[in-house]
Amino acid sequence: MSRDELKRLILERGVVTGKPIILSSTRMRTFYFNLRPIALDPTGCRLIAEVMMPMIKRHNADCVGGTEDSSIPIVSAICALGGVPGFYVRKRTQKYGLRERIEGNLGKKPVLVDDVATSGESLLNVAKAVREAGCEVEHAVIIVDLLEGAKERLASHRIKLESVFDRDDFKL
Repeated sequence: MSRDELKRLILERGVVTGKPIILSSTRMRTFYFNLRPIALDPTGCRLIAEVMMPMIKRHNADCVGGTEDSSIPIVSAICALGGVPGFYVRKRTQKYGLRERIEGNLGKKPVLVDDVATSGESLLNVAKAVREAGCEVEHAVIIVDLLEGAKERLASHRIKLESVFDRDDFKL
């Protein structure tokens, strides 16, 4: 039931259509998944955690983490509602404070999480930093796979990508 509720919420509030949208890859698209408002909504974050937790628990993860932007609300929801410690990886080390690139509670067997995957580049950057810290990275769980090569690209780096949904579930 939670998966259906999450899909309904994404369709209502997380899919932008009807205008050209430029992606970070500089490609143009006529649809966009904006899942941050959902991940930052009380109902949305609960649904995300409920749907992703069984996927994460299958891998005996001792923590979850991702990028410093899109994955933080997802990590926080899983921490609070699923009882799994979390972390995030900065794009670059800060020049002040503790100067850590990885913030939070990194264990030894993380599962990476994110909202949407296109090419898989963001997840690969996180995996590289986490592996450099001595961890084993074998799994990533996301909300929507856009079916544009992320799964194959991650597989070539020994990371299995699982998604709650893919683009075809939304008929875009």
